[in-house]
Amino acid sequence: MEKLKLENLDILKDNIIQLKKLFPQVFVEEKIDFQMLKELLGENIDIAKERYSLTWNGKSRARQIAQKVSTGTLRPAKDESKNWDDTENIYIEGDNLEVLKLLQKSYYRKIDTIYIDPPYNTGNDIIYKNDYNIDLDYYKKITGQKSSDNLILTTNLETSGSYHSDWLSMMSSRILLARNLLTDDGIICLAIDYNELHSLAFLCDEIFGEHNRIGMITVVSKPEGRNQEKFFATSTEYALFYAKNKNSCKFNSVILDDEIKKTFDREDIKGKYRLNNYIRLGGGDANLRKNKPHFYYPIYISKDLSKISLEDMPDSFVKYPNTTNQERTWKTKKETFQERLELGEIIAEFDSKGELQIYEKYRIDNGQLIKTHWTDKKYNFISNGTNILENLMGGKFFDFPKSLYYVKDIINLISKKNGYVLDFFSGSATTVHAVMQLNAEDGGSRKHVTVQIPFLTEESSEAYKAGYKNICEIGKERIRRAGEKIKSDESLPLENREKLDIGFKVFKLDSSNIKEWDTDTEDLQQTLLDSVENIKSDRSSLDVLYEILLKYGLDLNIPIDENKDFYSIGGGSLLVSLNKEINDEVIDSICEEYRNLLEIDKDFKTTVILRDNSFKNDVDKTNAIKKLEQIGINEIRSI
Repeated sequence: MEKLKLENLDILKDNIIQLKKLFPQVFVEEKIDFQMLKELLGENIDIAKERYSLTWNGKSRARQIAQKVSTGTLRPAKDESKNWDDTENIYIEGDNLEVLKLLQKSYYRKIDTIYIDPPYNTGNDIIYKNDYNIDLDYYKKITGQKSSDNLILTTNLETSGSYHSDWLSMMSSRILLARNLLTDDGIICLAIDYNELHSLAFLCDEIFGEHNRIGMITVVSKPEGRNQEKFFATSTEYALFYAKNKNSCKFNSVILDDEIKKTFDREDIKGKYRLNNYIRLGGGDANLRKNKPHFYYPIYISKDLSKISLEDMPDSFVKYPNTTNQERTWKTKKETFQERLELGEIIAEFDSKGELQIYEKYRIDNGQLIKTHWTDKKYNFISNGTNILENLMGGKFFDFPKSLYYVKDIINLISKKNGYVLDFFSGSATTVHAVMQLNAEDGGSRKHVTVQIPFLTEESSEAYKAGYKNICEIGKERIRRAGEKIKSDESLPLENREKLDIGFKVFKLDSSNIKEWDTDTEDLQQTLLDSVENIKSDRSSLDVLYEILLKYGLDLNIPIDENKDFYSIGGGSLLVSLNKEINDEVIDSICEEYRNLLEIDKDFKTTVILRDNSFKNDVDKTNAIKKLEQIGINEIRSI
């Protein structure tokens, strides 16, 4: 019985595997022959000493940190969750760097949308330690789980010579890991202000490739401007959009501008639409008859306007794509016009001047080309960010939340209706609020994965006095209240509200549930005794179970069935017994479950994981393994 390898995804090892698949000939005795690699890449190698690139003090270290395998785990907190058994949403408390590492196996290429609002590096943002990698001991201190005597939280002060470098190191390692989680057609949106806009764009160009840069929007977040500024009263912020693969992704067909939405003033069984003239009026000379003769043809309309045809009809109107002074063209050739006509998308009407026109039904679902300058009042961060949160929570507990509608429109633009939305700088949980609101409006089933480090609130703050001891407590309570409010909003479709998932599973970052061998102890005898029980005394079976899921790369929402003898995971693909005593009854129960699974699928395969020290002796363990193997279970692991 092999020991279960309680390791997370080794990113460096995985990258080497991928390189070996592409260029097997460059590996000599498991080492990379860089000269050979250069020869194979030929002209694609830049040998110049000076080149256009982004560099900073600590860049190599940041990459190393991103590749370092995590030693932590995520412990479930059912008592702080909402609708644990039914929800597919995840809320994680922890340092996002460590958490992103832990998610590499389970959510590799599964996230279609990432939205983050990272620290803006304004000079007073609480960041992390100097190497921007929080070890678990330090993490417990800053989150109040350990004594904070003599602990000084570092801030990225402008007086530091590494002001930009430190921030880039912090962001680089996290974005590198986040990219791994994106689907091939996934998109990441990064909110930022002018302080690090140029640095972040340069960094993302490097990580995603400049060719995968989609663009940038400017949002008027505070129309009156910030009055504390010296030269300019800054009224805007920015959002950068990058694709995992620009050729594979696309924006959703949505209308974001409320004024444009009002122009869709007609409706049929297919939905709302507006009338667009079928004559191509733009394009200058390119859309004249002489340049596009195949787009110039007559259309016949019955006198009562009920019938439209490309064939001549007796006693009918005839319409050409002519304006007062020019012979122009229709938008399509005859064939396409006929197709749209048969679909009921063409209509004939007299305009306000009494002239007969041919129109197409332009549907609201066709969307709009998204402008890069967002000025709508709904994007005001004060009225629709701060005020919404204050009204919902009953006090000012969080500084500078984003406009709910700003985040909602971004998610509406780039997310799949049934996909995953990840935010690993969650703050007050505006993203989660936006996901729930959008699902309630359009009937989507988007799931959210949220990460936030539980920084302690100041004792003098309004949040602390109201009982919120850390930022995560604010975020979780906002999700609870926002979800219930959306559920009760009768202006939203009932069927959407009824199926709306407003729950979330809470997980907390911690050290592994499995004891490490203490090589520094002076009491060797006690260490030997402790090793007999290899699971930490303060950890539950559920803690251990979810660590197993992470190490196996299984979704944290995978179905789990529990009985007194074992857990059945993913319909039986994993059978796990964590009982403190594993006897014949437990093994027989597992065997019976597997027989039932074979009746459904004779080729069904499962893996059994058993708690190693739960057997009375080696003889019992050997007999258990033999019994499992006799019915066809060959994948047996111990923990």
